[in-house]
Amino acid sequence: MNAFLNHLWIQFKMDIREKGTLLTYYLVPLVFYLVIGAVFSSVNPASKQTMAAAMPIFAITMGAVLGMPVPIVKMREAGVLRAYRVSGIPGWAVLLIHSLSAFLHLMVVTVIIFVTAPLLYGANIPQNIAAYFLILLILLFANIALGLLIGVSARSQSIATILSQAVFLPTVMLGGIMFPASMLPEPLRIIGYVLPSTHAMQAFSSLAYGLPSDISAAISLSVMAGIGVLASGLAVVRYRTSMKS
Repeated sequence: MNAFLNHLWIQFKMDIREKGTLLTYYLVPLVFYLVIGAVFSSVNPASKQTMAAAMPIFAITMGAVLGMPVPIVKMREAGVLRAYRVSGIPGWAVLLIHSLSAFLHLMVVTVIIFVTAPLLYGANIPQNIAAYFLILLILLFANIALGLLIGVSARSQSIATILSQAVFLPTVMLGGIMFPASMLPEPLRIIGYVLPSTHAMQAFSSLAYGLPSDISAAISLSVMAGIGVLASGLAVVRYRTSMKS
């Protein structure tokens, strides 16, 4: 356990020192939050109701889906995963450390937004804070699992970037972060239902803020958890297959 924790601490510090990871985990999400938060709170005061939910969804999706995959591909291309395996360290443990480090970084960003949004922009504080953080944990699990799946599936860093963008961009446009999903045309709204962000926003609205939602919180939480379990399982299968080839 000590070795595991030491490895996690080392990975945590390495992530901070890596420029690409630092950008996607901290700098870009926080700058986006500061700029868009200021704009939305001025142009559309109603956005303050769920700002402390929408901005963490953006940050978590960017960090997990855009930030995680490329470093995993780099480790595979550089032979790091095989080196760990030869040394008797299972590859899944390395990927678990990578995922836990991402979890810690994204939780830090989320807490920063949660604390500062009411102070900077007058954002509403959730009525049910326990539910708020429960939804965050499930959202983190789902998105980190997706990032892990992209990382172990992509054959190159460029393909990993394309796959990440294919998940991230619909999340921003269809997930209800920038504007209510109910404003979208029916076909786009249906597509949005396969995204964790859509269900996270629905769950935040109904369960944490007591606002109307199109989908019940139980269904939204179940879908997010299901996406996380499915993506995790596929990532394990894909990783084992790639290590045998």
